Amino acid sequence: MKALAPYLANISALTTESPIDDKKTYIHPKLKNLGSISLVLIREAVAPVVFRNAEQEITDIEWLDDLYVRAVPNKFKYIERNRGLQILRALGIGGRLPQNKTVLYKGQNPSAAFDLNTLVFGDSANYDNRVLPVRAAVNYSDALSLLPKDKCVDETFHNRAMEDGTLFDAESKKNSDNLFTRHFIKPGTLMVQVLSTRGQVLPEIGLKHLLLSVGMAGSYGGQTSVTGINIRTHVVGLYGGKFEQAITSPYELLRGLQGRDANDVLAAKASLHELLQAAHELVIQGDEVAAWQTDLIAAFNQSGSALEQEYRQAQPHVAELFDQWFQ
Repeated sequence: MKALAPYLANISALTTESPIDDKKTYIHPKLKNLGSISLVLIREAVAPVVFRNAEQEITDIEWLDDLYVRAVPNKFKYIERNRGLQILRALGIGGRLPQNKTVLYKGQNPSAAFDLNTLVFGDSANYDNRVLPVRAAVNYSDALSLLPKDKCVDETFHNRAMEDGTLFDAESKKNSDNLFTRHFIKPGTLMVQVLSTRGQVLPEIGLKHLLLSVGMAGSYGGQTSVTGINIRTHVVGLYGGKFEQAITSPYELLRGLQGRDANDVLAAKASLHELLQAAHELVIQGDEVAAWQTDLIAAFNQSGSALEQEYRQAQPHVAELFDQWFQ
């Protein structure tokens, strides 16, 4: 990870002090410097998965004269942010409050609710009569299918049966007409998604936390569609530069894939890497990143590992950031 240092924040210097006047100062997060990294992923459906809003249809978007499946960022971020909370809870250094239920009471320090997970994925907290906002260091893009929607979405017909397995309602003495259609993304569908930083806002331990959270999650989408893990994540690569490049938009990547093989994971990874590497100063291929991820997961599962020590050493620096910022 040493090659990524110019694009990452220093865990020991997360804050900056600026003057209010010639006598007073205030503390805020360190000013952003040039530097961006993008983690490019392929999300492969390995079991039916549902990404929809209020309608029964899978969410989609018109692009390049066709319709493509569009999973909005939270469909993935919510799951991985939750896994991040579980990682901190397992180590006993964070995740004290439920996701999206952050409330601080008068007299509490912000670090009672905000932790490394907050730094990586963002959060907000109600505190007295204020709302304390923390912007995520890592921005999730849409996940966009590589094939048009009509080639990767199917539907099933369901009914809500009674406990005895029939449609006869013993209470009303009638047959239930509670019938509905469910749309789902077919196994084998590939979607491209980009997780990126803007400015040197993510420390190295934050990047490790992100890789762990992504690597240890697996079930996404509507719970009624989930039977075990339904998404396998493949890393295309890590790409760094002074600025975020337009090619890291999934919409531009999809444009670049036109006419190429979008059914095969290895072919899609190779094509995406070819498009991305030409536009970046720093390129780390997906296989190398996946190997890091495997090592991180092994270290997390080993009590007292160097990774655990790194988490514990980072914790007071992260707490100091939030306590001084919102004091």
